Amino acid sequence: MRVRERLVASVTDIRDRGQRLVQLNRELLSSELKAKGRRFGAAIALFVGAGVLALYALGFALATIAVALALVLPLWLSLLIVTAVLFLIVAIMVLVGRSKVQQAKTPARETALGEGRKTADLLKANVRQTAAGVRAKVAPRRTTTSGGTASPAPAPTPEGPGKGDQPFQPPSDAGARDS
Repeated sequence: MRVRERLVASVTDIRDRGQRLVQLNRELLSSELKAKGRRFGAAIALFVGAGVLALYALGFALATIAVALALVLPLWLSLLIVTAVLFLIVAIMVLVGRSKVQQAKTPARETALGEGRKTADLLKANVRQTAAGVRAKVAPRRTTTSGGTASPAPAPTPEGPGKGDQPFQPPSDAGARDS
């Protein structure tokens, strides 16, 4: 039963490591989403600021028109200058906010998704390798002699079925052998 116990220990270890990898990938994705949220937040703040200043600029524009109609003196010219400066600030804020949105939209390398794909590929490869190693160990035991009885299983070697084909074994029972 040592092989079965080692197999159960290996599967348990793989499950625990898989759960930890999923947890780490979830944390990585969360931090990426928080960073993206901060970029969108800055853009939204600039748009709100531009909207508030546009409202003030509209107020100054209306005041300028009113003063220009009532008086043809330098007072309206000063109000017109203030209005022009406010619209210039609004335009700058809109352009900066638009560039921030474009930066937030550009797809940066999604680390969490890449790590998740790598993890899945490695798990698939390791499962195939482990299954091949188990099949290699079990296959000689199932062969029969000419008399119809099962032949004894060959003694395991330290290298396993092949140097690269040995299934994963937890470090705790690395010195244990089948008998």
